[in-house]
Amino acid sequence: MSDIATKEFDANAKAHYPLFQALNDDDIARIIHCKSAYEIWSHLVVTHEGTSQLKRVKIDLLRFQCENFAIHENDSIDDMVTRFTKITNSLSSLGEAIDNDQKIRKAIRALPPS
Repeated sequence: MSDIATKEFDANAKAHYPLFQALNDDDIARIIHCKSAYEIWSHLVVTHEGTSQLKRVKIDLLRFQCENFAIHENDSIDDMVTRFTKITNSLSSLGEAIDNDQKIRKAIRALPPS
């Protein structure tokens, strides 16, 4: 084995170890077939973040839920705020943050007239 191949093998082996240590059993089962650390990382990114097309669909769905947000008939205010926070946090995690003024206006509009 050449020096370059040995160095690449060593670097790959060093990168494998922390990846495997950080993963749970379900994730390990998903990536056990991968041969390189790069392949593991790429597979995990697609698994947890989705492809760009899937990400766009998630953003569109969350934006729709946010724009059409309303309190449910049996919701308490806490339940409503929790649901709304999950939607806005999910949007933020996908890179589509909503500023606080917009959040407040949407939450107030979702309240029942009573």
